[in-house]
Amino acid sequence: MNEAIRVSLISLGCARNLVDSEVLLGHVVEEGLQVVKEPGDADVVVVNTCGFIDTAKQESIDTILSVAKLKDDGDLKGVIAVGCLAQRYGDELRQQVPELDAVFGLSDYSGVPAVVRKIVNGSERRWVATVDGGKPKGPRSDTKRFLLTPKSFAYLRISEGCDHTCTFCAIPKMRGRNRSKPIDVLVDEARNLAAAGVQELVVVAEDSTAYGLDTTRKRQIHVLMEKLGEVEGIRWIRLMYAYPHTVAPELTTFLREHPKAVKYLDIPIQHISGPMLKAMKRGVSGEQVRGILDRLRSEVPGIAVRSTLIAGFPGETEADFQAARDLVTSYRFERLGVFPYSQEEGTPAFDMPGQVPQKVAEARVAELMELQRGVMRSFHESLVGRTLPAVVDGYDADAKRVVARTWADAPEVDGRVLLPKGCAEPGQMVDVTITKARDYEFEGEVAAAKAKPKQKA
Repeated sequence: MNEAIRVSLISLGCARNLVDSEVLLGHVVEEGLQVVKEPGDADVVVVNTCGFIDTAKQESIDTILSVAKLKDDGDLKGVIAVGCLAQRYGDELRQQVPELDAVFGLSDYSGVPAVVRKIVNGSERRWVATVDGGKPKGPRSDTKRFLLTPKSFAYLRISEGCDHTCTFCAIPKMRGRNRSKPIDVLVDEARNLAAAGVQELVVVAEDSTAYGLDTTRKRQIHVLMEKLGEVEGIRWIRLMYAYPHTVAPELTTFLREHPKAVKYLDIPIQHISGPMLKAMKRGVSGEQVRGILDRLRSEVPGIAVRSTLIAGFPGETEADFQAARDLVTSYRFERLGVFPYSQEEGTPAFDMPGQVPQKVAEARVAELMELQRGVMRSFHESLVGRTLPAVVDGYDADAKRVVARTWADAPEVDGRVLLPKGCAEPGQMVDVTITKARDYEFEGEVAAAKAKPKQKA
């Protein structure tokens, strides 16, 4: 009997990209190929690339070149690039990275297993495969996935693409306009994930609050969240990537009142200065941004708010930067990421006047993150001694601790709680008492279960 062809996949970039990776591996398994974890054990390695900003693009290239060395050092027969970088720079990759055996843009990836077979069998001539990665993505493209996340959580991608025209962003050029998946399809996906033991649904999209606009001309994210809340087996539902000024009262009602709603919202604002928001074409004023942020606090008591800021956008003055500093210290985000502006070719901001020197942008990032570190330290210290529900993701062999997350921590981007070895299994929901707080993580113990009262004889 012939041994199965072995495929390893390296997934770079965001959670939406990870869903693509899981879909691709789902096709690999369905076609009788074997998934292996380590590239050194594979016949073919697939690199799912990110093309969002310069550092991500460079990481993708470096990963491809690193993996390609295995073709000289071992039994690896091929390297395939897929994903956003392949979509955006397919021609350049073909010309400048001869180590690659095939390049696919974004698709449903149903055609990838056939190309893998051709590479391994020596019948695939280089680049013949570039036009046959599969069909365009459809509503049911994500149905069969090989999950790469722990049993504790899985991502649920509710739409593809984005209708916004932010001047710094190339995503619409890569992924197209917003295309919402039908509610019944998403509910079926959620049921499948629940059947696999998933406890937490992390809802993702390029713009999650635009869900339904393309099909009903109404924002339907709150309707979808209610339907997902009816899926048995799912314990937590967490929403990521809400666009500012599009968070309707119906959504905050869901976050406040539904028993499965995690009181957490990722709402990337990018800036608070009016001139910067206008230059970025965010479609919202600084006053409106502050208004929605304050609404979240008042309408969803106890909410953990995550956001992102860009420092060093073209034309950013000291006054603009001071506005960002003031927001960080006054609003006190529970979670915040700050990134230097990346000059992306093909975007309107690429050749805007007033480009800020990279060193200045990086210094501003460092200053904002230092302010945020103090904010987070105070928030974390306020949790010491409290007992909180948490989901267990797995085990950290280096720390020799069980790893869990609270309501305030989305997977992969936020903090974690380190628990004693052996106290819980991946996928469990447990109550943890926070015993120690650090800048980016906690230590805790699983709270003792309350004893049941003895029944009278």
